[in-house]
Amino acid sequence: MHSEIEAWARSFTGNLDYLDWASSRLTLPDWLALARLFRPKFIEVSGCVLWDRAYHPENFQLWHDQVNGNPTAIESVLNRVRLWQFIDVDSQEDEVAMNSLAQDIVFFWRASLENAFPEKEFEVSIIDIGDGPEVGFIVRRPTTD
Repeated sequence: MHSEIEAWARSFTGNLDYLDWASSRLTLPDWLALARLFRPKFIEVSGCVLWDRAYHPENFQLWHDQVNGNPTAIESVLNRVRLWQFIDVDSQEDEVAMNSLAQDIVFFWRASLENAFPEKEFEVSIIDIGDGPEVGFIVRRPTTD
C-alpha cells in the first residue's frame, strides 16, 4: 500500500483500507477509466496486435512504412503505456509504488491478451528508459534465420 492511503485510513475509526480510500475519491467514470487501463481492448491490423488506444491509421501507416512492415517493430513502438507521462512521482515511495503498478499492469495485460488471442504468445514487459516505467507488449513470433 502507500503511506498516504494508510494515513488516511488511520484518521478514521474502523477498519478502512485502499478500497474505502478509492471509493471516497473516485467517480464511476474514474473507475471505468482505470478498468480499461487494466483490461484494455486490442485489435489486429496488418498482422500486428495493437492496444486499441495506440491505433491511429495514419500513425500506423507511418510506422509501417518506416520499419518496412515489420510487425514486431511496429508493436514495440505503439504498444506502450508510459506511466511517467500520467503519474507525478515525488518520493522514493512513489517510485516504488509506480513500479509496483507497472507490474500489476503487466499481469493484467498478459491475461487480457491471452484471453483475446489464445492462439498467440505474447511478451509483456516493463521498459524503463530512465524517465520511469513503461509497460509494453509484442507478439512472440518465430525467428527466421
